[in-house]
Amino acid sequence: MKDIIKGFKLFRYGLQAKMIIILAIIFFVLGILFEFTDFSGSNLFSLSALYLSLTGMYIYQLVFTTTVSKLTQSSPLKKKLQTSIPAIITLSSSLFVLTVYVVIRCLRMTPEFLEENGFTWINAYSTILFMGIFIFIFLVYCAFSYKSFVFSLIVLIAIFALYIAVYDTQFSIANFCAKLLIDDSNPILVIAVTYALVLLGGLLCYLFSLLLYKKDINDISVRYALRQAQSK
Repeated sequence: MKDIIKGFKLFRYGLQAKMIIILAIIFFVLGILFEFTDFSGSNLFSLSALYLSLTGMYIYQLVFTTTVSKLTQSSPLKKKLQTSIPAIITLSSSLFVLTVYVVIRCLRMTPEFLEENGFTWINAYSTILFMGIFIFIFLVYCAFSYKSFVFSLIVLIAIFALYIAVYDTQFSIANFCAKLLIDDSNPILVIAVTYALVLLGGLLCYLFSLLLYKKDINDISVRYALRQAQSK
């Protein structure tokens, strides 16, 4: 726990810390705003889940890039700052935003709201699973992003392209799984599976970061941020 607290305290030493914090707040606020705005279509509701999912990536960046600083290069915390600490803090922040989203969605999705907007229970709650899937993907991506930048980015883009290609079809993973998990109008199974998926993502993030620890940080992943930091 002490190491985790130290990780929070070291936020200010991360590359472009102020900008990253601002971006995380912007994506969180936009996610909430999209959720509370009545659009005619489920795509924009999923956009709110996507925006909220992204906040965890910014938290990971804040913690991990502290190890680029000379202050932490010789620190005994260096290994933990590239493995357990960012994984735990990012998982915690992701669970927090997921919980916020789940609470809001469950409170809003009344039978009257669904009937008025032409949504089904699957439309309403598959976005929770959708958010869990993307948090899982982002957590795994984070473990690779600073060590194998190009490879991890290509894979992430490919996943997004595939999602866009099949979204709102019978092949949508979130919709398909939601049909299997939702019992009448009860979202409990969907929510439980979503949390389990996020926890698994956090575990894999930690395990992969351990495997990649001895691999050097890819210059491309921090080059621009370093230039910006050095110019100030």
